[in-house]
Amino acid sequence: MGKKRRGTVPLRKNNLRYAASKWLKEHKNEPFNSPYLTEQLGLNPISRIDCSKIYQDVISYWRKKFIDEYRKYKKDGKLYGLTRYEAWDVMLDNYNKNDAYVFLSDYDPDAKVHYFTQPSFHKVERMDMDRLEKQWRGIKTVVEEMQTYDAQLVLSDGKREPVSSLLKAGRRIDGLLGEKEA
Repeated sequence: MGKKRRGTVPLRKNNLRYAASKWLKEHKNEPFNSPYLTEQLGLNPISRIDCSKIYQDVISYWRKKFIDEYRKYKKDGKLYGLTRYEAWDVMLDNYNKNDAYVFLSDYDPDAKVHYFTQPSFHKVERMDMDRLEKQWRGIKTVVEEMQTYDAQLVLSDGKREPVSSLLKAGRRIDGLLGEKEA
């Protein structure tokens, strides 16, 4: 039985990403932060410029390209018939075989540090839900403040609506996010 050929992932050439690929191939299952990876690649971990370069040229670039490739695969029907979990695993495996990696930031409250991990799709869903809940709490705070001084929503057609109509519409979102109605 022959080796399964991997699909190529079109990535721009970049020496920093080559160095990162080499290191991450051996350490992709270990959490790390930007300064640590910066140091492992021979740059100054104390320099914000070097840490930012690692984040922008490596981590952020690979994440954006992964999303582009995922959309392309879905559009081309290459993920047809797969569950979202299987599709994530297929994409991640293909991406890793092309020496590119997807890392998302997580926070360890005990160590009080942000670090990057290559998450499972279950973890991605949990992280997205946490982000939605945080954003929704912020929106609700703004709406409550607007309600305090009777501000009105100005709609795109120029009409005005009381903020309470936005609160009514938000009850459905509260239900989806698991919050209890007041």
